[in-house]
This record gives sequence, C-alpha cells and structure tokens, in this order.
Amino acid sequence: MFLTIKNVLVYFYIYLIYNECRGEIMKLLKDIIVYAILGAIQGFSEPIPISSSGHLVLFQSLFSKMGLMVPQMNDVTFEVIVNTGSLIAIMYYYRQDIIRLIKSFFSYIAKPEERQTLLPDFRFCMLLIVATIPAAIGGALFNDKIESAFSNAKFVGCMLLITAIFLMLIHKFGYKGRRTTKNLNLWDALRMGIFQLFALLPGISRSGSTLTGGMLGGLDQKAARDFSFFMFMPVSFGAIILKLKHFLTSSTVAALWLPYLISFIVSGVVTYLALHLLFSILNKKKLNYFSYYCLVVGIIAILFL
Repeated sequence: MFLTIKNVLVYFYIYLIYNECRGEIMKLLKDIIVYAILGAIQGFSEPIPISSSGHLVLFQSLFSKMGLMVPQMNDVTFEVIVNTGSLIAIMYYYRQDIIRLIKSFFSYIAKPEERQTLLPDFRFCMLLIVATIPAAIGGALFNDKIESAFSNAKFVGCMLLITAIFLMLIHKFGYKGRRTTKNLNLWDALRMGIFQLFALLPGISRSGSTLTGGMLGGLDQKAARDFSFFMFMPVSFGAIILKLKHFLTSSTVAALWLPYLISFIVSGVVTYLALHLLFSILNKKKLNYFSYYCLVVGIIAILFL
C-alpha cells in the first residue's frame, strides 16, 4: 500500500509530537533526580553537623557547572520546601515532648495551683524563647548580607573550616559536661543562641555550632542535642512564615510541582533517619569524623569551586 502525502504528513506530525514528549519526559526525570538528590542532601545535613545550607550551595554550584538544571541559590521556593520537610521530620521525632511542653506552658499560666509541678517545662520554654532571640535579631538586621553569602561557594568552604574546628572542640572537650536538661540556665540559652546566630551563614553547621555552645558549657550531650533541636523549630518556622508570601506567589511552583514534591518528601524522610544517626554518633563520641569531612570539603570548595 502506497503512502499518500497526507499519510506522510500525519506520520511526520506524530513523530514530532513523540520526540517533543520524550524530550519533556526526559527533562522531567532529570529534574526529579536532581531535586531528589538536593532534598536528600538537605535532609541528611540538617541534623548531621556539616551544614545543610552550605552543602546545598556547593552542590548547586557543582550541578550548575555540569550543565544540570538546579534551583538557583536564591530560590526561596525550593528553600522553603526542603526546610519544611526537615522541620516536620524533627517535630515528628519530638512530637510527644512538644505536646507536653505546650500543655505545660499554658497550664502554668492558667492553673496557679499546679505551677510547682509544671515549673521545669515552663522554664524550658522560657529559655527556648531566650535562645531564639539572637538568631531572630541577626536575621532581621543582616538578612541581605546573609543572602549574598549563598552565592559564594568559596565563602562556604571557609565557613566549613570553622565548622570543622567546632566539631573538633566537641570531640576534645565537649563530653566532660554532666549537667542535664533540668540544669539548663539562662547563660546556656544565651550562649547556644549566639552560636545559632553564627549558623545563619552557609557553611557553619547549626547543629554543630549549638552543640558546641551547649557541650563546651558543661551540658551533657543529650541535654545539648535536645535543646539544640528545639531551638531549630521556632527559628525554622519563623523563616518559613517570612518567606511564605513569596512561596505562594512563585511562578515556579506550577511548573516544578513534582520535583518540588519529591524534594520535600525526600528531605523529610532523610532528616528523620539522620537524626537517629546523629544521636548514635554522639553516644559513640565520633563527631571528629565529621570534623575531618568538613575540613576536606572546605578546602576542596576553596580551591576548585
């Protein structure tokens, strides 16, 4: 059967559509893989003291050099999505403590007759508020300068060297503390809050810096780690709220909703698993391994990125 001109044109049109669809599907798959990797990097490096923001900057820079499409370093939408994934995972891990603290805080105010029993939890909440003040003030005053640091991979490398020093200090001197959560005081909250302020810079690990402030101040590792992650919750939640308007009006959400969704899920799941890994490493007193890692990655970033 001979092909007519009409049939040839139809087959050619189908072929063009097929190629276009195949190209779009391959592009989508590539985007999903890249965003999933970045979500996993965020999830792993949020609890683990190697700086999630710093690693996102480094990998975004690396992927860009490889010609892969990645969220820009100032992509607020992507930042909100993966940070929300990590926040939800950490809040889920501490869900029972969060519920108890919220109940105790408001019961202390509403029920004076029970204040003696509720005082430890109420005091913990007040210290938590104090600890978040330095990062809140610093973020408000220096937001523009902090944002500009996210476009400089070499700066991130320098900050990773500081993180390496923090972790080595913990390894050498941090495990001598014996004070538990019941012994937290105002100076502990202020000191850890100031260390969290430093971690606004990409490359300085938030968990690493706050653990340094807590454990070198005499807290045992459990008290320091728990207070550190409770400090993360209000600061992260506040940052998400501030950027929510930009997220809701972003034009990239509709175009990249599936890669964004994948990065959100991966970030949350990996964060939850990484929490367990961090606590195991803290119990084994092996944070020096991450100190060596940050030292090597920092030097590589300074020299080659």
